[in-house]
Amino acid sequence: MRNRRTSSRTIPLLTALLVLLANLSCAAGLLKPVQGGDQSGLAITSHRVDVTINNGFVRTEVDQTFANSGTAPIEGLYSFPLPKQASLSELSLWIAGQEILGEVVARERATQIYEEQKAQGKQAALAEKNDYRTFDVKVGNIPAQSDIRVRLVYYQPLTIDLNIGRYLYPLAEGNVDEERLAFWAVDAQVAGPFTFHLQLKSAFPVKEVRLPGFDQEAVIQRNGDVIDVVIDSPQGAALNRDIVFYYRLDDSVPARVELVPYKADQKSDGTFMLVVTPAADLRPIAEGSDWTFVLDVSGSMDGGKLATLAKGVGKVLGQMRPNDRFRIVTFNDNARDLTGGYIAATPQAVQDWLARIQALQAGGSTNLFAGLEQAYRPLDDDRTSGVILVTDGVANVGPTTHRDFLNLLKNCDLRLFTFVIGNSANQPLLERLAKESGGFAMNLSESDDIGGRLLQAKAKVLYQNLHDVKITIDGERVTDLTPQAIGNLYLGQQAVQFGRYRGAGEVAITMTAKISGQEQVWRTQATLPEVATDNPELERLWALARIDEKMEKIREEGESEELRQQVTELGVNYSLVTDYTSMLVVTDDVRESQGLGNRNAERVQQERAAQQQRATQPVANHRTDNGSTFSNRPSPGIGHGSGPVGILVIPLAAWLNRRKKQQ
Repeated sequence: MRNRRTSSRTIPLLTALLVLLANLSCAAGLLKPVQGGDQSGLAITSHRVDVTINNGFVRTEVDQTFANSGTAPIEGLYSFPLPKQASLSELSLWIAGQEILGEVVARERATQIYEEQKAQGKQAALAEKNDYRTFDVKVGNIPAQSDIRVRLVYYQPLTIDLNIGRYLYPLAEGNVDEERLAFWAVDAQVAGPFTFHLQLKSAFPVKEVRLPGFDQEAVIQRNGDVIDVVIDSPQGAALNRDIVFYYRLDDSVPARVELVPYKADQKSDGTFMLVVTPAADLRPIAEGSDWTFVLDVSGSMDGGKLATLAKGVGKVLGQMRPNDRFRIVTFNDNARDLTGGYIAATPQAVQDWLARIQALQAGGSTNLFAGLEQAYRPLDDDRTSGVILVTDGVANVGPTTHRDFLNLLKNCDLRLFTFVIGNSANQPLLERLAKESGGFAMNLSESDDIGGRLLQAKAKVLYQNLHDVKITIDGERVTDLTPQAIGNLYLGQQAVQFGRYRGAGEVAITMTAKISGQEQVWRTQATLPEVATDNPELERLWALARIDEKMEKIREEGESEELRQQVTELGVNYSLVTDYTSMLVVTDDVRESQGLGNRNAERVQQERAAQQQRATQPVANHRTDNGSTFSNRPSPGIGHGSGPVGILVIPLAAWLNRRKKQQ
């Protein structure tokens, strides 16, 4: 079977898809019953966000004050969209002017203790994870005619894509949880000041930064290798718009291998984060291709979302060549092949289908399985094929388990590209499907720089990927590498692994990947130190990566007592809010009587000390390859051009090769 390649006509396709964002009707904020209730006197009177980006991970701190103007104590429930790969690691409540830190407890027990304390009229707080959708923070017994201060902190890794870093502070919800929306109204208004402060520390030169939609509000200052961004609103800000921060590294930044370690002392086990940024060559190719658009027309797409989706797809069709072909599949309760197979993209056909797409109406539930199943049916072995899924929701009717979808993908080797609109969508499922098929998933915010996201997506679609990427670290001292399998790596993407180690000394790092079926090998050396105390947060990030792997198994294979226990133990031992653990804040006497310990308080003390020390030091450079691995070639970026820029020669042939698998 001959190889097939992507078409340069995918550029306008991606342009259109990346403008499928619409106004989201929900937001982060206080939840109040739709029919009113005791929470009517509760308000957010201040909201401060402090973000620090340093050494490949991000710390986000949210400090809020809730005021109760009522005549009796009430409970507050604050909810915000779940940040991607986030570990909620601190929850603090100020009681009698003193900060009380939360401890992580098994979910059922944490809920029981919280409800008991609330019933007794005592102040307490509880942070829970609502599956993949939100973090929810309950604050019990907020005093009448008074206020209360609450702070939460979460960590997340941040990877560079085509020399661009992207941080998202999620506030706008995706309007996908119908039962929740029917019960709760969201008060997203901040009565008093709103402040957002982000500090970027980079070991490599930063060429420029962007905050789309906040150009007039943000104050940006640069002091050497530190960049500070401040958005300040005296009062009346609304928590309904995501804040997206981009930074672009200089084009001279090299492809590299970085190793960030943490080891408390000589007797303790260590933790590390390994980041590989490979170089690559570029070979654009254009030829006729087939594209199937799988479009979500369920009820949550009503209004502006569906209208914008139709407009975007129309722009794609208008840019296609006559030797390109397209199909339109829509889904809500069921799936429908609107075009009845592939249609040649002639000017007349495009014009006819533009009107039909614009007439689409939203309604019903989300049968994602039916939509994908329909897309995978009539396939032509002699054509380059790809499937573009555009959705803002979750699979809530029809087959819905991860196993159902993975079994569907096994029938065909077909690249799936998922564009996920808004927050609170089923990211674990959509990213797993894209990864399994060899495609990619891209989450989009209404606040994104659409042009910039287009350039990043374009590079992934137009160029061959490294496949079967594996990283090994020699030596018995290294254990628990996670994720264990890297999978495919696209142009400009980084490979990130966390691991544990015993002892100290030199290790050999080997990366292997296949390029057009031929295996390539790159090697370098690194030193695992006896003591390295700068980055204690890495322990939480390693544990979070382990939890993600175990949760993936649970979603695909079903829950077992063993997997549930493993997630619970990781959550408790490393003080992380998970599907099976919650963070509970109670007074010291209750904490002691319940035997909750102070594991998280001790961990937070170490982390805060390290953060204060890092704040006074120059930015650390953790590059370990010294240019040997990729011969100091530049890391591919947005301005990479069309010529060779690195050691990884990546032919494009067969990248979108689609063949029927042997049954």
